[in-house]
Amino acid sequence: MIKISRLVHIRLKKSRSTLIPQAIFAIAIIALSSLSALPPVAGQTVTGSLSFPPRGEDNVFTGLIDNIHGFAYFATDTQPGMIIKIRLSDFARVATLILNPGEDFLSAGVIDPVNGYAYFGTFTPTGHIIKVRLSDLTRVGAISLTNPRAGLLTTAIIDATNGFAYFGSFFFKNGLQGGGGLTRIRLSDFTFDGTILLLGGSDLFGSAIDGNGFGYFSTFSSPGRIIKVQLSAFAIVNTLRAQTQFGATPIIDANSLFGYFPTLSDPGSILKVRLSDLTLNDTLTLNPGEADLNSGVIDTAEGVAYFGTGGGFSAFQSTPEIIKVNLSNFKRVATLTLQPYEQLLFLSAAGIIQTETTGGSFAYFGTYTSPAFIVKVKLSNLSVASTLTLQQGREWFTSSVIDLANGFVYFGTNAQGSGTGSATGAITRIRTSNFTDAGTLLLNPGEGPLCASIKDNNGFAYFSTGAFPAQIIKVRLSDFTRVAAITLSTGEDAACTAVIDNANGFAYFGTQDFPASVVKVRLSDFTIVGSVTLAESLLTSATIDVDAGFAYFGTNDFPGIIAKVRLADLTEVGSLTLNSGEDAPFAASIDPANGFAYFGTIDTPANLVRIRLSDFTENASLTLNEGFIGSIVIDLTHGFAYLGAQGFIVKVQLSTLTEVGSDPTSSFSDILFTASIDIAAGTAYFGVFSSPGKVYKVSL
Repeated sequence: MIKISRLVHIRLKKSRSTLIPQAIFAIAIIALSSLSALPPVAGQTVTGSLSFPPRGEDNVFTGLIDNIHGFAYFATDTQPGMIIKIRLSDFARVATLILNPGEDFLSAGVIDPVNGYAYFGTFTPTGHIIKVRLSDLTRVGAISLTNPRAGLLTTAIIDATNGFAYFGSFFFKNGLQGGGGLTRIRLSDFTFDGTILLLGGSDLFGSAIDGNGFGYFSTFSSPGRIIKVQLSAFAIVNTLRAQTQFGATPIIDANSLFGYFPTLSDPGSILKVRLSDLTLNDTLTLNPGEADLNSGVIDTAEGVAYFGTGGGFSAFQSTPEIIKVNLSNFKRVATLTLQPYEQLLFLSAAGIIQTETTGGSFAYFGTYTSPAFIVKVKLSNLSVASTLTLQQGREWFTSSVIDLANGFVYFGTNAQGSGTGSATGAITRIRTSNFTDAGTLLLNPGEGPLCASIKDNNGFAYFSTGAFPAQIIKVRLSDFTRVAAITLSTGEDAACTAVIDNANGFAYFGTQDFPASVVKVRLSDFTIVGSVTLAESLLTSATIDVDAGFAYFGTNDFPGIIAKVRLADLTEVGSLTLNSGEDAPFAASIDPANGFAYFGTIDTPANLVRIRLSDFTENASLTLNEGFIGSIVIDLTHGFAYLGAQGFIVKVQLSTLTEVGSDPTSSFSDILFTASIDIAAGTAYFGVFSSPGKVYKVSL
């Protein structure tokens, strides 16, 4: 399943290359059944595994407040979804509820503080609405919506007086054949009470409720629509069309006279709509770059509203802002600039407001980052009063290095946020002598997600990020300390492949741009000394032949392409398109002594492709019994390769290119995106792309 933010970016045809592992992960899970009956054969043995709970509290998506009891609740765009309870009196995290498998991506929520319950909707094809008791933060029930047009829930309102909640869906189908649905839930007995099916293009995205018994639902589609629903009759009574897409958080004034509907555009704008006849009254347009308004909250006592800018939707916003608007004259009056890593997602409804008995009013904004932040904003002077960091996860491993001399292996966290610098990396250290957790290094805010890594011969490791632009973080292994970071140039994004030339003191990082670049870094002074733009895009794997002076990069193409780069002058000197059905080589390794490179594909079943380096041609290909090769390590001493396939560790004899053994992991859904090998000890370590993270120890 793809998160809601990923699906929306796919709809927009935006290049979000750091999402490749997540998208491929979804493809792999869909393909599980096709290989589940294949028996393993004798081979190497999985001798242990380490898991790293708790899960990361990432990508806050929905915010609710209980002013009666003094708590706020923030729900996440994770799989499964999580609900984090925050005590407002001391701004402290007090508990987290992890929902059941399949109750994923909590993109809609409403709260009934009088009766002590909240209700959360999922962004899943079969929509689920989960009822949570707030007093002890316990899941008490769920409703599954069987109509597919009622799935993919994105927005919700509650009519607590009459005992109903309304959930809108994002279901999209071109033309007039069918749009989203609006589902009503009776709260007294928590039962389904009907669905209104909308016209095509009515993929619901935002909602608000007035004091006169009407709900207003805005759409993501362009041209956009605002749909007015009489709640008592559960019927559409009016529709306003506009030439724009609407954001997720419209607000309504205290007298229910006007609604304020933010847009997903650059520059962003706010449409002031008279609710009685649903007509456009005025428009406030912001500055260029202030795009994709979201996280709207209203201070009805003061007559002002606050909107966060999104980033990563119409444009990649590096400086998220909260903009204050005086509703009496419909003018902006102030702006608060947040930190670059405090990204407010374009469709986040995670903004809430609280009026305290002392100290004035505060708003709380949840960020779509990894880990998530809750930003407390003092409204009287529009300043950040405090920031609460939620639980950092050790999860989604896609990079690793091994320090054989000192007996440690390191795995980088590739948890995703949205926007530039929206994830904070964590590096997990494992002591190899007894296979135990030896600590975690948290990097600086915004230095993530970590998607590739290399190690030099001087006691340093380098972790590159999937940010826009990418960063490279230098870590001293002796005391497990971050010592430096460099940021690549604009347009050199998501450096998720890396190779190292220890003999000459250089590292090379490949990006996932259109087209891709390879950036050369001198390690002695940790500086960028060159880059080359390739003919190919979206680099997914890399290996290096130091003696011959070439590096080879695999691409996310179907079939895959291998780009050959001469290191002396950093020039692309050739490319090789693999055979049909040899797709997206996500793993690579090399046997320079015998003159071969090996690339593993994500097909089901997967292929291990052997490339002869002397003439840069495809020499042979092995089709495995297993699917999806995410990682490769080679034991040249004994002539074997070990592949991290989907749910299996596979052993291949290189001389004959023959599969000679496989051993299953504990879960067939394990995607093994990274591996490190200790040949002398006869052991390899495979990291799993999962939350929480997991590492398998394998006896070779």
